[in-house]
Amino acid sequence: MESLDKTVAQHNALINARFSFVPLQMRLFLGLLSRIRPDDTDFKEHFVPLNELVFDRRGGSAYEQVDDMCKKLASFTLYIEDLEEGTRRRRRKPSFTYIPLMSEARYTAEQGGVLASFNPKIMPYLLQLRESGNFTTADLKEVLKLKSPHALRIYWLLKEYADFGRRTMTVEQLRFVLDVQEGEYPRFSNFKARILDKAQNELAETDMPFTFELEREGKVVERIKFLFHLALSATKETLPTAEAEWGAALAQIGLNARSIARIGQQLAEGDYDLGYVDFVLDRIQKQHQLGKVKRMAGAIYKALVEKYLLEDYQELLKARETKKKPKAVAAKPVEVAAYRIAEVREMYDNPGPYAKLLERAPTFEEHLQQIYFNQGFAYEQRDGEEWLVKQ
Repeated sequence: MESLDKTVAQHNALINARFSFVPLQMRLFLGLLSRIRPDDTDFKEHFVPLNELVFDRRGGSAYEQVDDMCKKLASFTLYIEDLEEGTRRRRRKPSFTYIPLMSEARYTAEQGGVLASFNPKIMPYLLQLRESGNFTTADLKEVLKLKSPHALRIYWLLKEYADFGRRTMTVEQLRFVLDVQEGEYPRFSNFKARILDKAQNELAETDMPFTFELEREGKVVERIKFLFHLALSATKETLPTAEAEWGAALAQIGLNARSIARIGQQLAEGDYDLGYVDFVLDRIQKQHQLGKVKRMAGAIYKALVEKYLLEDYQELLKARETKKKPKAVAAKPVEVAAYRIAEVREMYDNPGPYAKLLERAPTFEEHLQQIYFNQGFAYEQRDGEEWLVKQ
């Protein structure tokens, strides 16, 4: 086993793939993962000793179990959803790819362990990950504390969202990712006891302890909201409270945590408002659909950070205001921004394609409080119409 101080990594597509381990397979996977080096450009064959795989060898059956596990790994596949190019968004018509996990795995009695190597087809998910910018890291000593495969999978699912402090999944999504077969734990109470509660107990001993809330529709549990602790930096503590919503949307498109933090800082400093974020998302999506943009996440980040579309956004706001404004208007104080309530309401009721990813407030009044009043906007009457104005 490599040093326990080592950091291990996976591409986020692999974290969200559909597969399920048995404990022996999980330990072999971790054993191989721990032996990957950041500068590896190809998979190597590695030896994993028996004492990393089997902790109780009484009864003499451990060798047979490991040999049988190697045999079954020959047909072990990952079920990975194809994503739109340059994003983490699911396609409107989902498509999936089956990829064998292992190139080979064989038990050797002479050496007392397993010789194994990953399938080259999964190299993009495990090697040279910094080139993709779409990956998650974990401390090896933390993941090795986990005993059950479901707890390990949930650890990585939460670790991916560590910068946001929460992750909401439907029960159906979680069952899919964990490869819980139809008919297995048909009652949610059993699913909760055997998977959620067990994972919570195991993760309590790691750097990702969590609690969870169950969201129901009627009497049926539809969603699970995982809540976990964060060690927020001084910079992140200054970010707007709505970060969890718009930040999660940008993460789903493919932006990493550092990029989202940079955008959050600009929002907090008043460089632009959330309307500009929605404007950029809508503009870049249309360019992507026309083939003008290949890597949508990078284009969105560039447009937000460099603000090169901000003038277009401001011109759009002015055009909307001019269209509705009477010819003679009394002098007003200098404004940072002003929006007609009717237009804000229209945007709330009919969000753009990417704005729908945001977890919007349940009522329009709460939406105004979170997005506008908290940023210094106030009501103002203009020619019989209500406006939101920030001085």
